[in-house]
Parts: sequence; C-alpha cells; structure tokens
Amino acid sequence: MKDPTGGALLCLALTGIWIGCAPGGPEPIVYGEDVCAYCNMVISDQRFGAELVTDKGRIYKFDAVECLAAYYQQADTAEVGSVWVTDLTEPGRLIPAEAALYLQSPSLRSPMGLNLAAFADRAALDAVQARYGGETLSWTEVLAVVKENWLRAGAPPLFPEHMHPQPD
Repeated sequence: MKDPTGGALLCLALTGIWIGCAPGGPEPIVYGEDVCAYCNMVISDQRFGAELVTDKGRIYKFDAVECLAAYYQQADTAEVGSVWVTDLTEPGRLIPAEAALYLQSPSLRSPMGLNLAAFADRAALDAVQARYGGETLSWTEVLAVVKENWLRAGAPPLFPEHMHPQPD
C-alpha cells in the first residue's frame, strides 16, 4: 500500500526549497569579515550595515546606508530586487530600506561620515533623536542627501577600479 502522505511531503519540501531560493531577501552580514561593495571597507559596525539584493538573488553588502544609497543610484534599478538597512536600535537586524525611517545627526557617527541611521519605527527614531538631535528623512530624502553630498561632489570615489558598478 502506498503512503498517502508521501506526495504531500515531497510537494511541501519542494515548495520550501523554491521559497528559500527565491531572490529578494537579505542574508546575515558577517561583521568583521564581509566587505562593502561600494567603498571596500570591512563591515564592522552592526548598527549600520546594509544590503542590496538583485532580481536574480545576488547580494551586495555595505558598511553604511550612504554606501548603499550611492551604489543604488548608480545601479540599474530595474535589476534591483530589494534594498535593506540595519535598524540602529536592533544591531544586525535588516529592514526594508523603503519602509525605514532615517535620522541624520552629526552625533551619530556612521562609518562613512554622512551620519545616517535607520529605524524600523517612529518611537525608536524619536527616542534617539531626542538624545542626539538631527533631521528625520525618508529613503527618497536619503537618496537626495547622498546624491548632493557625494555623487555631485565626486567623493568618495564612485566606484574604485576593482569594483563593478552594475549589479548582475
């Protein structure tokens, strides 16, 4: 007699594999080992890491929101599957960049100097802003800040020679 659950289990297992392989989600950053795809620095501060996942599932990691934003603006956005930033109040936790709230404050020293920090919710941002000051930004405003302060100024280098500017 055939096992009536065999087919269902196989189907469930294959579905799980398919979902696990679907592009779009981030993977954990290995702090102290992974290297920023934009500036080539080792990603070491768990409060500021970021990722870009292409539509094909390739993952680019960054040491700061500003590196992600600069890379994103120079990439073919049609090939971008998703972008992720680290919640400052939950180091190592990646959240969707478009849904995050941002604080730019000189008192919050990000690895690349534009002092941008991401937050998953307004209450966390408000608490940090009350202590450190600064300006609240959206993802669109972060892109504008990076464009104005880095990309138009030409610093830091747009893409060092050893890097490829376009994702997949």
